[in-house]
Amino acid sequence: FNDASWNSGPSQLGYGSDGEDSGTALSFGGSAADKFPTTYFRTTVEIPDPSVFLHFLMRVKYDDGAAIYVNGEEAVRANLRPNAGYDDFADSTVSDENGWKDFVLPTTTFSAGMNTIAVEVHQGSGTSSDIRLDMLLRGETTNQNSADNVSEPLFFTEPTLLRSRAFETSSGEWSALNEAFFSIDSLPADAINLVISEIHYHPAEPVTPEELAVTGDGDDFEFLEFMNIATRPLDLTGVRFQSGIVFKFPEHTLLPAGERVLLVRDRASYEARYGVLDGTQWYEYRGRLSNDGERLLVAGVGPVPIRDFTYNDQLPWPEAADGGGSSLLLNRPDSNPEHGEAVNWTAKQRNGEPLDEDATYAGWASLHGLVGGPNEDDDGDALCNLIEFLFGSNPSLASDAPFPKVAIRELAVDGALQEFVVLTYRQNLAAEGGLLLVEMSEDLSTWANDPAQTVEWSRVVIDERTATVTLRFTEPVRAGEPQRYLRLRGISSP
Repeated sequence: FNDASWNSGPSQLGYGSDGEDSGTALSFGGSAADKFPTTYFRTTVEIPDPSVFLHFLMRVKYDDGAAIYVNGEEAVRANLRPNAGYDDFADSTVSDENGWKDFVLPTTTFSAGMNTIAVEVHQGSGTSSDIRLDMLLRGETTNQNSADNVSEPLFFTEPTLLRSRAFETSSGEWSALNEAFFSIDSLPADAINLVISEIHYHPAEPVTPEELAVTGDGDDFEFLEFMNIATRPLDLTGVRFQSGIVFKFPEHTLLPAGERVLLVRDRASYEARYGVLDGTQWYEYRGRLSNDGERLLVAGVGPVPIRDFTYNDQLPWPEAADGGGSSLLLNRPDSNPEHGEAVNWTAKQRNGEPLDEDATYAGWASLHGLVGGPNEDDDGDALCNLIEFLFGSNPSLASDAPFPKVAIRELAVDGALQEFVVLTYRQNLAAEGGLLLVEMSEDLSTWANDPAQTVEWSRVVIDERTATVTLRFTEPVRAGEPQRYLRLRGISSP
């Protein structure tokens, strides 16, 4: 449901706390207590010949009242009095706002060619917490006996490969099998949304009986990991290595937002050292990574490579990753750092020995004897337990509360002194699977993480487990900009 001139974007459209903005988030105006009474939408649909259909079924989700116009003529009015103005509210609120409402429209509603559909959605009141609009338009047909021959609609909530046949009633025969893949609001993988989050290019040689029962070659324990740093699923179709290993993702490979996919050289070897892959999205590749460093070139469907960089086994690259049992772990993968810069990689223990007991949140919480869950605050210092884990602070000591600091500093960037917002916080370098996201809001209601808005300005290592990180926002401070709020949100694997 798109249009560039009015409210636009993938449906559904709205704002609220129940997925109303799952497609496109809308603004409610300048005051949460006095929201816009009416929001307008418009899109176009091309119908070569409306007369081939029996009628059209328009399915709509709206909250609270709606009027729908096709080519300037009113087609639907629901829960809204006639001639309602832009400052009028709906007749009442809608109790089942997430349910589809069906309207049957005659074929004469539409013209052959391009048709414009305009919708006005009215709030129930200025203090209403949400607004919603979603729409489906379907032309319905008849069979040869003019009986209704329309099946119930299919609604996909996850990526689906649909296989279907058509039945010819006159001959009693089925058509050949056809199939189509529906990726459900996915994005093609590119240099903005896909990173290589880990590289284990020179594993330690096998030593345990379990490892030696599978292989005597340390290279069989190699692996790489990709991560989706977008907020929508990625379609990895066409993503392939053109330099380095030999691998191409199968068609219709989907990687959910924030998730990772593992490429292993040999599954049996990987599981003998690191554990079974049940529940992990993984694939095997051919070839092997160079122990001396090499160029990795990952191509996608477009002309611009997704990744093109060279890792190395020499300083300043972490030497522990060169046969010492550690892998290269990308720092702050959500910020999409330059992969060819050694400073953006950290050595991570991967030699088959148990991880540090407190490397995961569960282990850390157990060692500290925490009573509350990740979102609770055991020591009452206003930092939840999960944030204490990601900061590397003591969750049982209220005085050890390293709150983030925001400041405006004059910095030399691209040869010019300008004022920038900087954010400084402490980071637990040993946190396994933990991530701190920088989020921004203009209304303390809708928050968004955009890694392109920040760049790491400095990293001061406190000890082998913690560091102080300072992020600089990419755009300088400008007069007249709206007030914005910042927060750090923590996420962690169990």
